[in-house]
Amino acid sequence: MKDIFQNNQFRFLAFVLLLGNAFLLPITADEAYYFSWSRDLSLGYFDHPPLVAWMMGAVSPEYLRVPFLILALGFVFLGKERSIGKLIFIPGVHLFLGGALPDTLMVIAGFMVLHSFRKWANSRNLVNALVLGVCIAVLGYSKFHGFLLIFSLAVGYWHLRKEWTLYIAIGIALVLMIPYLWWQMSMDWVTFRYHFSGRFGSSNIYALLEYIGLGGLLWWPLVLFFRQLPLWGKALIMSSVLLFGWGAYNGSAEVHWLLVFMWVVPVLELPNSKRTRNVAYLIVILHALVWVPSIRDVLSLNDHFREDVLEINSKENVVFLDAYQDAAIYELATGRESYSISHPGIRKSQYNLQPYPFDGAEVVVYNRMGMGELFFEGPFSTVRETLYDLSDLHYRWEGWSLRFDASEIPQGYYWILYTYVDGIEQHRERLCPGSETPNAIFTAGTDQFLTLEKNWMPSGLWIPLP
Repeated sequence: MKDIFQNNQFRFLAFVLLLGNAFLLPITADEAYYFSWSRDLSLGYFDHPPLVAWMMGAVSPEYLRVPFLILALGFVFLGKERSIGKLIFIPGVHLFLGGALPDTLMVIAGFMVLHSFRKWANSRNLVNALVLGVCIAVLGYSKFHGFLLIFSLAVGYWHLRKEWTLYIAIGIALVLMIPYLWWQMSMDWVTFRYHFSGRFGSSNIYALLEYIGLGGLLWWPLVLFFRQLPLWGKALIMSSVLLFGWGAYNGSAEVHWLLVFMWVVPVLELPNSKRTRNVAYLIVILHALVWVPSIRDVLSLNDHFREDVLEINSKENVVFLDAYQDAAIYELATGRESYSISHPGIRKSQYNLQPYPFDGAEVVVYNRMGMGELFFEGPFSTVRETLYDLSDLHYRWEGWSLRFDASEIPQGYYWILYTYVDGIEQHRERLCPGSETPNAIFTAGTDQFLTLEKNWMPSGLWIPLP
């Protein structure tokens, strides 16, 4: 038994980390949001490819992490002990791998691509090309960031570009991706437009420096041993830093995007000594502290779990204002349908692609903006209102004049003009009742939207000024 533990100590530590995360951490707001997708299985979703929702659709809410945990445990069980040990050294890995997230699927699919690519590179036959193509498609259905691995392998193995079976693999991957690409085309490439333009705000060099600094701290072995990496590994790191750094500079980048670095960690040559093993133990112990609720409070990590939403238990129609994660957690906790209504300029979500379920019915709108009556002593206030979905209002522009059928607009709605600069709201102007034609004045150098609102409550209609 002692020999088994001695030869698998890093594997054992990884099991402990995964099981601790799965059973000692509450469901995060992101996990609840992705689970909300699985209520309506589709070929695509607003934020990410559909594989995460397909997997969640196979389980009930209380087991939503189980498929992802099984995948992660299988990955650790099949992985090489030394490779697992290297991953233990990366603090950024621990919090995300194994969660019910697209990132878990992306990381594991990326290792599948690497394994199948090496097999193909050693024996470039049709069978290996077929397997490689399928693995690339699985990566594509997991998360867009997987394309960085494909790009990096192309750079690192450019000398193999004339191998005809490589194009068989690429063709198979593209064929398997057709349903998803067809969905994107039918939705006017909504996900690509969001990720490449819709999520950005004002430029900030300090946000870029902070992102690079935190990334270097969490992934310090890659910084320390960068020069020993193979060409494809260097290409992966450099392309990721450029892409994510551009996002950080423009106001939108997440630390967990750097999980793409996991794919290159196993090729590092770290010292195999008692000192390095002790560092691994220390990192695991430090990570385990986040399983303690009071420590999560000190580190402000509980913001990711939105446990205040669990206090809401109403038999009325409940919707949330500008808070898609709150709506998702409420749905997960209660099993009841909810919705997130959002103002123009606020980050869109999957709810914007779904029909409003309470059209013309009275709802209670929970918000964190202090609008309405305070809900006990928590962060929420409530507004009771009868709301309509006007996102399908038929309109057209004739010059600068908006034409529409006033009979389609319920009483109580007003035309509102929003003005934004670099994603930041500059002005909100109430123009006229919904039955009248709004006179919107265009302001150069800004993004402007017309919308209909009822007592500040959105209608789902966003009309960009021409």
